[in-house]
Amino acid sequence: MEIRTATIQDVDKVIELSSQLCINEHKYYDNTVDIHFAQNNQEFFKNSISNNDFLAIVAIIEDNIVGFLIGSISETEKYRNLDKISEIFSMFVNPEIRSQGIGNNLVKHFLQWSKDRVKRAKVVVSAPNKRGIEFYRKAGFIEHEIVLERNL
Repeated sequence: MEIRTATIQDVDKVIELSSQLCINEHKYYDNTVDIHFAQNNQEFFKNSISNNDFLAIVAIIEDNIVGFLIGSISETEKYRNLDKISEIFSMFVNPEIRSQGIGNNLVKHFLQWSKDRVKRAKVVVSAPNKRGIEFYRKAGFIEHEIVLERNL
């Protein structure tokens, strides 16, 4: 397996995987997730590859992209004494080959990239996604905030 920086030639596959992520998220965890987000926001994915405040990486096995991670550096809330933070915006690994360390390697690359830029990293996971929460806990993430929502 190889982890490398995504290129513009990878955009279609990243969008395809991101679409799978949105569909899964919508079906199993949060029905407010737009299943068409990736297809309707192709410019976002293109920009994330070319913007220095973003990291877009792909995992490759036998010349096939099997996973991706997009992260960024952003400003924090005004009430914090931390100017910037890195955030995993989106990560997905083909479900057929999970539990082989691919996600771990993507996160390790993201954290290494982040260490050179900021002092803290975050990720948002849907509360019902217990497997995702446990995955990120094993990578060293802890609960910092809990966001509660309700239907009106």
